[in-house]
Amino acid sequence: MGLFGKKKKEEEERKKQLEQAQKEAEEAKKALEAKLAQEAKEKQLKAEAEKKAKELEEQKKKEKAQEELAEARRKAIEERRAKLESEKKAAIIATHVVKEDETLSHIALKYYKHATPPYWQLLLEHNTELLQGNERNVRAGMELEIPELPEELKD
Repeated sequence: MGLFGKKKKEEEERKKQLEQAQKEAEEAKKALEAKLAQEAKEKQLKAEAEKKAKELEEQKKKEKAQEELAEARRKAIEERRAKLESEKKAAIIATHVVKEDETLSHIALKYYKHATPPYWQLLLEHNTELLQGNERNVRAGMELEIPELPEELKD
């Protein structure tokens, strides 16, 4: 084996080493790309999970606010009902059995000495369930409650 034979062998050996190094570099590059892709996917999943957690938290806040609003409305309604009931029960001065051809104006004139709308409307409002909110529903034989006049209607 001569000088050229050694050099050729060394060159072939270097080529093999270079090819091996290129293969290893390519494999390392693929492994690095796979790792980067995995990290990007994990980062994306984490971001999506955080977004969903925030959305869930916002939804819970909205639901809580709606529940609080509903509870406040229920309390307000209960308070209004209780107030109306207490006013209705405490303010009755008489009961009146409606006679034939008698109107709320006639009844207001009898008890309040006035037949104008504020007086007969007071009778209507107080007896709204019985009269179904309409003064035309007054019928003979009905028993109406006569409430005490509020301060603004007293003479």
